[in-house]
Formats: sequence, C-alpha cells, structure tokens
Amino acid sequence: QFDSPIVSGRLVSDLADKHQSKTQASWKRPYGVGLLVAGYDRNGPHLYQTCPSGNLYEYKAMAIGARAQSAKTYLEKHISTYENADLQKLIVHALKALEGPANDKDVAVENASVAVLGKDTPFEILEGDALQPYLSQLESTRMETD
Repeated sequence: QFDSPIVSGRLVSDLADKHQSKTQASWKRPYGVGLLVAGYDRNGPHLYQTCPSGNLYEYKAMAIGARAQSAKTYLEKHISTYENADLQKLIVHALKALEGPANDKDVAVENASVAVLGKDTPFEILEGDALQPYLSQLESTRMETD
C-alpha cells in the first residue's frame, strides 16, 4: 500500500541491514556505533537496538553506552511497574536510571534529556526547562527515601 506508514520494525531492520552490509567487504569501513531507536506504529510502542555488526534486538527498556550497566540493572529491576505507569512516572524512572551512570554527578538539566513518543504523542525531546519539573519530582522522591 502506497503512502501508508512504515512499520517501525521494518525501518529498523533496513537500517541494521545497512550496518551489516558494511561488514561484508574488506574495503568498506563498518559503522562503529550502535543505536537505540524508539518507534510507535499500529502494533504499539517499540524500542530497538542496532549493533555495528548488523544485529537487531527489540527491548521493553534498554540503555547503551560506556557506563550503561547500572542503568540496565535499574530498568530490569523495575520493569514490572512500567506497563501501568503514566508518562510522568516513566520519565522519572528514566531519570533514575541515569543516576547510576552519572556516578558522583547529580542528574540535572545540564546533563540529561529524555525523548518521549507514543500513541497521540508526537516525538519530543525534553531537556532544559521542560525537564526541570521531572528532576524536581526525582529530587523529592530521593528525599523521601533518605
């Protein structure tokens, strides 16, 4: 069907194929980066990871990067709460997951951003002043647990 929206899995699969094609010939340089790709289509929300090798994985929650293990641990520990959480709680969970990789630095408007998309919610990156209410809520939950 022409002019119909592409299923996000197909789009990311094509991207992963492009990554993989660069590994097949010695004179081509492979892409040296993996990507997290979020999408929403007729099948619901999706989160994919592509690897430089061309591998493609779908997740419910994921973090990538040099110090992502603590974020992954947090996400796995709390995954059962995500399905029934509202957008505000999900954003606070994302910020809490960033606290581990931040090490001794506080998660703040200068070093954090959160992307949001979903049904009837266009893609938006929250950063700066738009992120401050969620950081304030994170701080208040941190004070309650101390």
